[in-house]
Amino acid sequence: MYDNGTILDNQTCSISPNDLIEAFKKGVQNISALSLETGIVTEVSAPHAIINSFKSLAAIGLETGYKFDFLEKI
Repeated sequence: MYDNGTILDNQTCSISPNDLIEAFKKGVQNISALSLETGIVTEVSAPHAIINSFKSLAAIGLETGYKFDFLEKI
């Protein structure tokens, strides 16, 4: 393949669908991590924020001895 005066080899040009999916997944993970660290809730980070909140409530309940209904089920 020829691109702006540069000849690219076949390995550079052979991108599989799996390569694209993996690159997309890494981008989503980066957005999620950035959202969690900045405290800005996005569609990607919302499930993580909910789970982290649940973990915090569970830790507080276990340390203080306060009984949450959902902790008794665990």
